Amino acid sequence: MTETHSGSGARVWSDEDFLRAFEDLSFPAEQFHHREHLRVAWLYLRSSDATRAAERMCAGIRRFANHHGATGKIHHTLTLFWMRMVGIALVETAEDGGFVEFLAEHPELCGKNLPATYYSQDLLQTGAAREGWVEPDLQPLPNLRVYRCC
Repeated sequence: MTETHSGSGARVWSDEDFLRAFEDLSFPAEQFHHREHLRVAWLYLRSSDATRAAERMCAGIRRFANHHGATGKIHHTLTLFWMRMVGIALVETAEDGGFVEFLAEHPELCGKNLPATYYSQDLLQTGAAREGWVEPDLQPLPNLRVYRCC
């Protein structure tokens, strides 16, 4: 593995190294934020069908949070919400670009307030939303009508 650093001295992870570090729990928890969640979703959705990608994401987030003592941060509905938003954006994106280009094409994904378009805070704070999938109460989610097949 070749380690590179940005101009700020921060490590720059290849997709392969990033995903491996997430899955083997060696990615630094203090560096795992919203953007990293999106990157895992993007990588899983590019390599699996939506159902399998969601299963991998939910299991991976749970393992990562448990390992790093952050079980209180697990939120099943939000995890699946972001998977769906990334999946919809992927359908609209050229397949040959990288993650940085993907986010540049879909800046709405970078704002953590997107769920508030669909969900009330009251609903998102329920145990049902944290522990399982709940449908939005403000407006329906967009449909993912096109699926990649190969």
